[in-house]
Amino acid sequence: MVTIIKKLAVIAVCFLIIDQAAGLFLDLCRDKSPDGRYYKTKHSLETSDEDVVIIGSSRGEMNYNPFVIEDSLKVTAWNASRGGQGLPYFHAIQNGILNRYVPKIVILNIEGSMLEHRRFLAEAGFLRPFYQGHPEIQPILNEISYFEKFYNRLRLFSYNSSYYYLLRPYLIKGLDGRREDKGWKPRDGRIHEIFLRDTTEIVKDTEPLNEGAVAEFEHIAKTFKEKGSRLFIVVSPNYQVYEDNTPTINYLRNFAKSNQIPLLIHSNDTTMIRNPDFFIDPDHLNRQGSTYFTKKLIGEIRPLLTASL
Repeated sequence: MVTIIKKLAVIAVCFLIIDQAAGLFLDLCRDKSPDGRYYKTKHSLETSDEDVVIIGSSRGEMNYNPFVIEDSLKVTAWNASRGGQGLPYFHAIQNGILNRYVPKIVILNIEGSMLEHRRFLAEAGFLRPFYQGHPEIQPILNEISYFEKFYNRLRLFSYNSSYYYLLRPYLIKGLDGRREDKGWKPRDGRIHEIFLRDTTEIVKDTEPLNEGAVAEFEHIAKTFKEKGSRLFIVVSPNYQVYEDNTPTINYLRNFAKSNQIPLLIHSNDTTMIRNPDFFIDPDHLNRQGSTYFTKKLIGEIRPLLTASL
């Protein structure tokens, strides 16, 4: 029995040495990434200092052109959005940013039914490679499971399911976002003809609000405001989908009014949602649409900024 225990101990020690050595290599790959999602997240959490920060999911990532914002407002801008993510990721990025500085302006993209759905907590596991170096995001990731705080001591676990996205930028440049695009992921082309339609879907009641999603959204919005950022909540357009009376949007109207936060709804903008030339797919704007939408949005934001001075 003693011999078996000694052998198991040796195996455990060898595994830990291999795990930590592999972690150092993977951390190096993460930190030196030429572009892509890990470069982007690292900049958002650790080095961003831009005047304007955009936070959202894939609609935030593709629909907001930071160059238009910079040219129009004479500021610096960074698009910190991440496709496939939700409020927990937004919350973690907020913590990383506010841990270092307070942006002058924050544009928070909320989808027309986002607060009726689950929080996308598991998807925030994408941030595990940053767990050990960022105490400010640990409470969010710890919600994924009770064992998260123990699992993330293992470096190979932290990078589990991430190897492809971690190494891909070294092989294919710009596939998951170019460094020079300031976090924006522009797409060229026009929506495929199979998605074209003549009628607009009018979305009304969908599902009840999700209490957890509402609470997390309120925390994010109120924290930015309390810290001194000028917050703008935006609902961007989808192709041939008219959203103006969903539980999420009705809640946002009441919340924005009560907290004196500008709410800019473009999911009811028929000049955009009915124009297929602006979309790459039903949920995302193409480069032309993103530029048009951002210019229109800044046209609404600029007088609000002037009025607040």
